[in-house]
Amino acid sequence: MLGKEIKEYLLSDFFADEADTLNLFMFQPKTPFIWHLSSGKNHGFDVYTIIYRWNRDKILKIKSYYIDKRKSGVKNRLSDIADDDSASAEKEKDKLRKQLNEIEEFENKLDELLSSGYDPELDDGVGKNIAPLQDLGEKKDPGILADDVLTNSQLKKFLNADW
Repeated sequence: MLGKEIKEYLLSDFFADEADTLNLFMFQPKTPFIWHLSSGKNHGFDVYTIIYRWNRDKILKIKSYYIDKRKSGVKNRLSDIADDDSASAEKEKDKLRKQLNEIEEFENKLDELLSSGYDPELDDGVGKNIAPLQDLGEKKDPGILADDVLTNSQLKKFLNADW
C-alpha cells in the first residue's frame, strides 16, 4: 500500500507525509504531533517522539541513554567484522563509520540545543517548539528533523516569538 517496505517508508517519507496531511490551512505552519529526529542520510540514529511528551528531560534521556546505546551497538558491530576483509564487510564497515560520525554530529547539535536554553513548553505550540530543531542545521547540513516543517519566514517568526 505504501509503495515500499514499511521501514524504508518510516525512515524516508512518514514525517513529511504526516506534516503535509495535518497541514489543513495552506498559510498556517505545519503542525505534526509526531516528530522524526534523525542524524542524517546514513540513519546513524533515528528516533520518533510525540510533542505531548517532548521536554528538556526527554532530550537529555535521548542523549545520555539512547544515543550511547546506539553508539555501543555500532562499535560492537564494527569490532565483530573487523577481521573480515570481504567486499560486503568493507562496505558495511564504511557505512558504520559514517553512521558513527553522523551520531557524533547529532550529539553535538543536541548539546548546542541544550546550551541555548531550549526548554519546550506544550502550550507554546508546535511552531515555537519545532523551530529550534529545524534551525540547528545549515543549507548543506540539515537540523535534527528528518524534514523541514516550517518555511523560512515561519522559521524566522517562531524563532523570534516571545509568548
